[in-house]
Amino acid sequence: MGEIFNQLYMALISMLSLAFFGGLAFYIIHASNSRWREYELLYAAFEPREPLAKKLAGMVRISQPGFRWGHMSGDLKSHRHPPVVVGVHPDGLSLSIVPPFRYGCRDLFLPFAKMTVEPAAWDLSDKEYGIQMEGVDGIEILIFSNVMQWAAEHSEILGLMLQRAELLRKETIGKRADQVPALR
Repeated sequence: MGEIFNQLYMALISMLSLAFFGGLAFYIIHASNSRWREYELLYAAFEPREPLAKKLAGMVRISQPGFRWGHMSGDLKSHRHPPVVVGVHPDGLSLSIVPPFRYGCRDLFLPFAKMTVEPAAWDLSDKEYGIQMEGVDGIEILIFSNVMQWAAEHSEILGLMLQRAELLRKETIGKRADQVPALR
């Protein structure tokens, strides 16, 4: 009789442990995708659209503008989303996290009409781009420069946005150079 209670006790403990750690894993996954969900509120892609071109981008990072190092810079909600497919459409970009990393995140469609592309720095690289959207204040989507340049090859509008960002980048570098005192 004691063995039956022991087996029931072990089964109950196992189920409670599994429920606890499953709930903890769900909470961590849910919390790490909070920035993506901020974009979903306004820019979720509700209907599938066929892009002019699409490419696996590796990853994108959603964080506050100017926080080069993400968590280490103090942006505690910064998150890198692994493999993301970027699609180029005549009127915007689509972003889709590759399964199984999706965790319930919907695809995003970012229309060019509400988009601003800014120069950005990401970890050791100074030549990346940050996409800022109307209605989503204080955060941007950072995408590697090679992916954005590839997308600009398929969209004239995006190409003009990248040219503007490069002009801003050169202007910023010029201002920094003027602020450095000359060595004597």
